[in-house]
Amino acid sequence: MNLFLRLLMTFIRARLSKETPGLFETTRIRSRVMLTDQDMFAHMTNSRYFSFSDLAIINYIVRTGCWTKLRKQGWFPVVCSESVTFARMLRAHQAFTVETRLVGWTDTYICLEHCFLRGKKETATVRIVARFASRKKDRVLMEDVTALLGVEDASPELPDTYLGMIDDVQEARTRKSEAKAVPA
Repeated sequence: MNLFLRLLMTFIRARLSKETPGLFETTRIRSRVMLTDQDMFAHMTNSRYFSFSDLAIINYIVRTGCWTKLRKQGWFPVVCSESVTFARMLRAHQAFTVETRLVGWTDTYICLEHCFLRGKKETATVRIVARFASRKKDRVLMEDVTALLGVEDASPELPDTYLGMIDDVQEARTRKSEAKAVPA
C-alpha cells in the first residue's frame, strides 16, 4: 500500500508543479527510507531502487509535459533493461533524492539515468533502457516520439554502458524470435 500512496503523491505533486523542465533537464523526487523499504540487513532493499526509479520516471514524464502528449497518442514507456550500481547503503529514516535525466536514444530505445543521492553523496545509480509501446499495438519509433515532443536535436552520444544494455535487449529479442520459430 505504501508504494501506491507514493505513486499517487508523486503523480499529484508533478501535476501541480509550476516548474516545467525541458527534456534534457534533471528532475528530482525526494523521499525517505521507511521501515517497509528495508531488508533484514537494515538497509533499503535492492528492489526498492527500481521502484523509486519507476516513480522518478513518472515524475519526469509528467513534469516535462510529455505525459499528456504521450497519453493522447496511446503511447507508454516499457522498460526493456535496468541495471543498478551501488556506492553506499541507505538505512531506515534516511532522506534521499533521486535525480533523473535523459541520457539519449536510438531509433527504438530511450535511455534514462537515476542517481540516488543522500545529501550530495551518490548512493546508487540506476540505468534504464526503455521503448515506447502503443495501446493500438502499432510500432512506435523514437523519431515518432521526438517529433511529437518537438525535439529537433539528435540524441547525445550514448555511453558504452547503455550500448551494451541495448545489445543485451536485442540479443534477448533474437533468442525469443528463434524460439518461436522452432516447432515444439
